[in-house]
Amino acid sequence: MTNEPRPTPGAAADDLPPYTEAATPLVDAPSGGPTGGSLRGNRPLLVTCLSVVVGAALLLVGFGLGFGAGALTSPSVSAGSRSSAAGEQLYPKFDVFWESMDLLYNDFYGKLPSTDEATYGAIKGVLGTLEDPNTSFMTPQEADYFRSSLEGSFEGIGARVDWDVQFDTVRVVEPFENQPAWKAGVKRDDLIIAVDGESVVGTDLSAAIDKIRGPKGSTVVLTIVRTGEEQPFDVDVLRDRIEIPTIATDTLDGDLAYVQLNSFNENAGELVRQAVSDALAQNPKGIIFDLRGNPGGLLTQAVAVANVFLEDADVLIERFADGKEELYTTTGKATAKDTPLVVLVNEGSASASEIVAGAIQDNGRGQVVGATSYGKGSVQLPKTLSDGSIMRVTIARWFTPKDRTIDGTGLEPDVAVAISDEQREAGEDPQLDKAIELLGGSPQPISTPPPAGTPTVQ
Repeated sequence: MTNEPRPTPGAAADDLPPYTEAATPLVDAPSGGPTGGSLRGNRPLLVTCLSVVVGAALLLVGFGLGFGAGALTSPSVSAGSRSSAAGEQLYPKFDVFWESMDLLYNDFYGKLPSTDEATYGAIKGVLGTLEDPNTSFMTPQEADYFRSSLEGSFEGIGARVDWDVQFDTVRVVEPFENQPAWKAGVKRDDLIIAVDGESVVGTDLSAAIDKIRGPKGSTVVLTIVRTGEEQPFDVDVLRDRIEIPTIATDTLDGDLAYVQLNSFNENAGELVRQAVSDALAQNPKGIIFDLRGNPGGLLTQAVAVANVFLEDADVLIERFADGKEELYTTTGKATAKDTPLVVLVNEGSASASEIVAGAIQDNGRGQVVGATSYGKGSVQLPKTLSDGSIMRVTIARWFTPKDRTIDGTGLEPDVAVAISDEQREAGEDPQLDKAIELLGGSPQPISTPPPAGTPTVQ
């Protein structure tokens, strides 16, 4: 290999621009979780296994694909009426709701919820009966957090989190490499049960995020529960400005092109095509396409990125509740139709990442290497409501070209390669090494970690 700095293993992505739905949210991006309950159950046996996530934690910020029809920036939807789909079913029974609320507001001995709290609580209560964590609601405050995260930079601890249903608290999905949480020793699948000494168990994700995020230079104390540790322990994290680039490129082992995509935003297809085109000018003997930690994004960009490597090929099948389906195919010439290809995925690769990896796998275009992906195979449509809140509803499910579903199970790599926390901390990347090996290169594992802040992107 060359002496150039090696890419960061499994670097995660920031949240995406309007009309998108990514995988897990950032600590600094909101989503609603369940309320009530206490920390319970047994921790998963493996640090790398992903627990079930809840609600808006899967917002675009949420393992999804914004299929371009949603509207985070569109005019608000109109209020329901008796003739609407909901009105026809709910109005006949809504007298019971008002009867119960009248009793509550007339007779309750104690502090009543505010109007907004009652309204949003009722909405989330209905959504909680669906057994679909991807259909979710964000209050205006949560929506503002979400929109701010779409700007590509934020101040916080630099980690992606979700709400763990089983333990009723915050779970770390991915600490960003060389960012504050990672430097402080926070690890994937850690449970955060308190922030600055205040319990977040049984609250919700947005409330916890509000406590965790903060200005650059300030310190937050996270109380962590970790597999293998008998007692919870505190970790001090110094907040900082977090910048997450869309794409990174490098040359490995002298003649292998490396392209890392961190999010499927509105420019992803163009950026990947340009990066691959530039790499091909150097006549590489292979391409490593790294989708580790990529939470997803725009469906259109997933198809566009797949088209960089596939030509006249099926990319995915989308099926709707009414039985209709749509087949997405490539529409133009591939930039790298025949160059040997390896795609890297891990537990943080979700949604659009899984679409691209699945399409490449099903079309026999290249090998998929790494760990089983997240498993997000449904489609959500986000809408901005009249008060600035956001509602996202699952409208379809998608399948790979060979009609495989990955929802809840993930995409299995052709070559499974685990990477331990110890290897991460030592700067080693056996998944990348395997990709180099499969393309005929000679991996040279790094024995010492790179200096903190070593630039790995162009």
